[in-house]
Amino acid sequence: MTTDPDLAQATAARRAALVQALSDSGDLTDPAWRTAFERVPRHVFVPYFYDHTGRRISAGDAETRDAWFDAVHEDRALVTHRTGGAATSSSSQPSVMAIMLEALRVEDGVGMKVLEIGTGTGYNAALLTHRLGNDSVVTVDTEPDLIAAARARLIETGYEPHVVLADGTHGHPDLAPYDRIIATCRIDSVPPAWLRQLTDGTGSDAGQILAPLGNALVRVRRTGPLQAEGRFLPGGACFMPLRHGTADGIPTRRPALPTGKARSTDVPASALADNAYRFLLSIVEPHLDWQYDLDDAGRPTAARVWSPDWSRLEEVYRLFTEHDGPGPERYGLTVDQEAQHVWLDGPGGPCWSLRP
Repeated sequence: MTTDPDLAQATAARRAALVQALSDSGDLTDPAWRTAFERVPRHVFVPYFYDHTGRRISAGDAETRDAWFDAVHEDRALVTHRTGGAATSSSSQPSVMAIMLEALRVEDGVGMKVLEIGTGTGYNAALLTHRLGNDSVVTVDTEPDLIAAARARLIETGYEPHVVLADGTHGHPDLAPYDRIIATCRIDSVPPAWLRQLTDGTGSDAGQILAPLGNALVRVRRTGPLQAEGRFLPGGACFMPLRHGTADGIPTRRPALPTGKARSTDVPASALADNAYRFLLSIVEPHLDWQYDLDDAGRPTAARVWSPDWSRLEEVYRLFTEHDGPGPERYGLTVDQEAQHVWLDGPGGPCWSLRP
């Protein structure tokens, strides 16, 4: 951690301002998590990032230092790792982190153990460790360079959770069981290994998983061997996908966008800006080609989507409108040994099978 008194004072002041903004917005309400955000220095875990043009913005570069300092103390997601032309790791938006940590429903003083899938910069692991202690947090990632850097930054800031190089799909059975599993990467379905590594129990004592599925967060509780059920949280959550290895799923260059003649569609352009419609689309058609226009802060200002079968998007839109434009909070997830289903309004409502 920096020993420069002036920088330490400046970062503490900006961190306090960010925490206050998160509290004012209602994203950070738990006093214990507020203390963690006040104490854990995000700037140490994000010494550089890449803007939407791919330019590196760094604390060590005189030309970009001020932009770096502002960005790491704002409510912004920051791309921190690139492979080829693709972003492969990031520091999540602090407001989303706060929402997820509060939704994890941890309890102090009862020996809860948490497994984090997706170490990334180590910042979220530090927040968890500040709250629960070194022995109660296990964090895994597939990328050796990320793990090494995160471990060093955690030690620098005084935190020593279990940091493990591993395929997050398999969890980390050596230190199981876990009361909570939190993923900071998008999943297409719940890995069976995670369910096996959750604590037994009933009701609130059962192990729980919180993860981005599609473009929203789902929280499920273990209900039996390889069984779980829960609901999606309100709002959106866009995360990079879970990877199985250092080269898995990483393009060597930016993929070319599809080409071909456009045609008219019954799906209005406004629907693409509606997170509720895009959530249902992310469940029914999870592998569409999307393109986003970004502003200077990396926030999306427009979206386009390519599909080989527009009739499917139109079918989803008709269903969406027939059910009064449901948001993610009206959906749930049921997992058993045979299949995984997302359902609308109840297990007996419209449902869609997830692809493993």
